[in-house]
Amino acid sequence: MQQYRDKDDPHETDSWLPVVLAAHGAILLVIIALMVNYPVVSEWVSAAAQAEFVGPEITSVGPTQLAQPAEPMRIVKNN
Repeated sequence: MQQYRDKDDPHETDSWLPVVLAAHGAILLVIIALMVNYPVVSEWVSAAAQAEFVGPEITSVGPTQLAQPAEPMRIVKNN
């Protein structure tokens, strides 16, 4: 005899939560292991974090010079 399963049962829908948490934990452990064993990786992480969280300290842009045509422009009319 088959059992009827309720689709709104919270125990059925939350079964993916431990899998997601375990995957995030494994990724975090791999990143920490790389940072400990390879110092260059910590520089990559630092640069990525600085690029992600840009503050108001944006470097100032120098004066803009507009391009001028080398020769004067001539308009040709159709007669």
